[in-house]
Amino acid sequence: MPERRRRRLVDRFQHKLIVRMVFYWAVYQFTLWNFLFCWKLLESGRGNFFQQYGQFSREFAPMLLCLLILAPAFVWDAVKFYHRIAGPIVQIKKAIRDVAEGRPLGYVRLRENDELMELQDDFNDMLDSLSRSGAVTLISQLQTGGTNEPNGGGDVNSPDTIDEEVSYVPN
Repeated sequence: MPERRRRRLVDRFQHKLIVRMVFYWAVYQFTLWNFLFCWKLLESGRGNFFQQYGQFSREFAPMLLCLLILAPAFVWDAVKFYHRIAGPIVQIKKAIRDVAEGRPLGYVRLRENDELMELQDDFNDMLDSLSRSGAVTLISQLQTGGTNEPNGGGDVNSPDTIDEEVSYVPN
């Protein structure tokens, strides 16, 4: 758990998404600034370009100030959103590697606010299917004779369902 918290960018996907969003934001800001300046030039007519640009910059400085004030909130929200997407992807990738390497694993359980909950359900359904075909053995079935449901048919947060494990049995 502490290892996961230390890593800020957990996946190449998250890094690419952040770079893309920053690029789009910068292009938008550059385009908006220059479009407004051109609009201002059309309104004021010919004159000294540098004087007009200085005047424009003074008039529209509040727009840049607003951008600087709002940017931290946008970044905070974007990082939270990225983690809600990247976290599930990382968990699913780890579970896939565990199955491929024959290590025991449990059902994938995402955090309450994570995105991609349908992927969690589909992945856990796949584990059930693999269990029925004999490729994966659910340890909880061997111990309790319980159901094949990801939560043992019980509450998601109940202590008896949290420690379910799955082991890989090669064919």
